[in-house]
Amino acid sequence: MAARDREARTDGDRTDNDAAPASFEYRSRLKVLGLPLVHIVRGIDPSSGRRPTAVGVVAIGQVAIGLLSVGQVAIGVISLGQASIGLGWGIGQLAFGMLAAGQVGAGLIGSVGQIAVGPHALGMATDPGLWVAVGWLLGGLLMLWALRRRRRRLAPLLDAGPIDIASVRDGRSHVTGEVLSNDRLAAPLSSRPCVFWHTVHVGPAVRAHDRSGGDVTIADESGRARIDFDSEVVFIRSDNYREIAGPDWALHLETSLAQGEKLHVAGPVSLTPDASAGGPFRGGIAPVFSGTLAQPLIVTTRNPRAMRTELRFAAALAWALLSAATLAIALWPVAS
Repeated sequence: MAARDREARTDGDRTDNDAAPASFEYRSRLKVLGLPLVHIVRGIDPSSGRRPTAVGVVAIGQVAIGLLSVGQVAIGVISLGQASIGLGWGIGQLAFGMLAAGQVGAGLIGSVGQIAVGPHALGMATDPGLWVAVGWLLGGLLMLWALRRRRRRLAPLLDAGPIDIASVRDGRSHVTGEVLSNDRLAAPLSSRPCVFWHTVHVGPAVRAHDRSGGDVTIADESGRARIDFDSEVVFIRSDNYREIAGPDWALHLETSLAQGEKLHVAGPVSLTPDASAGGPFRGGIAPVFSGTLAQPLIVTTRNPRAMRTELRFAAALAWALLSAATLAIALWPVAS
């Protein structure tokens, strides 16, 4: 996801390149049942080159999912956006909800808009039809489809908790460790010392990725393991990036990983000969995590528990929309 630039700097070190970025991400430290109280996202995710989703009690972003959501596409209990789907209130150009207001408003109880549909509709053109159920149904189905894709992509990270590196065996595993390798690289946009960098160039009909890393060693209290960053890797972080707008109307984004950072690694792993292996692997072997096209490696600085909570909240909201649509359809003949 796109994120704030947290590079340490002093006032005397500021340059023209230190201007506030056009993309950033903010998650409040205060959480409600594991969900951020406030999640704000603007711009493009430097790890994928796509626009991320804001998920929180209060969610603000291009796509926002929350109890109170604000965005171009907003889904929640109270939603405000160009396209808003609310279980309670929906306000926007295209709005669905128990109560809806917008250029096109579809409400179960009442609606206001240039085009207002549902009972007690007030607008230039009105219709008593149950279009709100269509909005709830489509919103819920699209959310479940998107969540299923993301859940499948992150399965190695979310299916099981981390284990000690010493317990790793051939197959698939999930570990947590600190980067031991020296910062032998310099990120191309920011010149930050790092062990791995990933850039995305986004422009009209263009989305190009580039990266560099090689083997990176991580360790926990039980031993060491290596990550093959030249293999198929999905790198996810949300607190370190740089972006530059190019003269070709393209946006160039960068994210990186440095020595000392803590990260989760999940995916294919094999025990490989390694003369420098320590801990329980002093016999000359060490775990090496290496992804393939069929099973990419997931590497992230984010807490998988928080990611799981966000997915569960979004799934619960999707099912609530589907339930509301089903109930509205079932009770409509009685109400009318």
